[in-house]
Order: sequence, then C-alpha cells, then structure tokens
Amino acid sequence: MSWINKMFNRKGKNETTSKSSPVKPNIEPDFPCQFGYKSSWYAIKNESPVSVIEKLGLDIICESNWNFGFEYIYNHKNAVFLSPKLDDYVLVIGLGDVAIETIKKHAKLFGGMQYFASHRVGSYYAWAKFIEGEIVHAYGYCPETEETVFWDEGMLTAEEIKLGFEAFPKKGDEIKWEEDDIYPNEEHVIEIAKAWGFNPAFEDGEHEKSTGYICHFKS
Repeated sequence: MSWINKMFNRKGKNETTSKSSPVKPNIEPDFPCQFGYKSSWYAIKNESPVSVIEKLGLDIICESNWNFGFEYIYNHKNAVFLSPKLDDYVLVIGLGDVAIETIKKHAKLFGGMQYFASHRVGSYYAWAKFIEGEIVHAYGYCPETEETVFWDEGMLTAEEIKLGFEAFPKKGDEIKWEEDDIYPNEEHVIEIAKAWGFNPAFEDGEHEKSTGYICHFKS
C-alpha cells in the first residue's frame, strides 16, 4: 500500500461488505452531509445515479441515507457513497487513492466529470475537470511525492484564474518555499469545486432530504 493510500485509508479495518453479508442501513431520508475535507470524490454532470453505477461498474451494497452512508465508507475500505442527483451532479464520495490513469479512464465514460482530493495531513490537493473525456485542466500538488506538482495538464480555467490559482507552482518548477509564495490548501479545493459547479460545503438545508447508495468498484 502506498503512503498516499495509507493517508486516505479509513479508520476501520473492515473490508468492504460483500453482497451476501448482512447490512442494516438507515434508509430514512436525511439532509445531505457536507464534505470536502480529508476526502476525494467525483462530481459527474447530467447523469442519473443508475447510469453512473452502470458506467463505473459499481456493485451496490445497499441503499442508505447520508449519515449512515458516510459512517459506513469511513469505516470500510473501498466503499463509496453514491449520491442522488444534486444540482445536476451525481457525486461518488470516498474514492481514496485513485491512479491518474484510472481517473482518465473513468472520465471517458461521461460527458462531464470532475475529480477532487484533499488531505491536509500530507498537504495532498488535486482537482481535474474533463469534458467529453478530455482534460480541460488537471492539477495535483503534494510535497511528499517525488514531484511536488505531480499532475499538471491542460490550461487553467477561467474559474481558476479568477481564484488566483495562477500563483501556484507549476510542474517542473524549482520550489524554494519562500514565505510569500502561495501554495494550494484544502480551502482551494473547496473553492474550485464550488466554482466548477457543485459546492461540497453547502449550507444546511440547501438540498432536500434524500438517500443514496453504498457501493464498491467491481474487482
């Protein structure tokens, strides 16, 4: 297991529950849970939850409300929470460590997909926007990787420029860690997620009560 995988690993030691294992979820609809810190997720536009499940090849463990679903994925490896459609987006939350090539492969399946990751412990921050499977812009930063800027493809979007992301280090830059330099942090991940279409730090009560699905990727 890579150190990045360990960083995103949940507290629990349980493996993902199989289809034959009993799960007693809470399916009483509740308000969506805010997320975005110490997490990684896809935001997939203009798709239904059913089509996302089919295209990503997910196995459904069970239907679940948000609170039970978030608790479950936090305590079970490889489990993700698949949201209902919110503001034209279906969210796949709790991805853990996903290879860049896997993200690109998944993006080919959808007309519009975004990827985000944030973990303050290792200063690991990444975001990527795809349209029709092609990268618009992708950026990944982590001082613990061989290259601090480990992903830098495409052109900065208008939203990133407006947020001042032009000041961030570029791939191949010699980083001198000057006091006045600006580096990505977890708030930047939230800001660009919001600017690109879906704010994971939404206000309480902004969305109606609902349920989603606890799933895992087929091996």
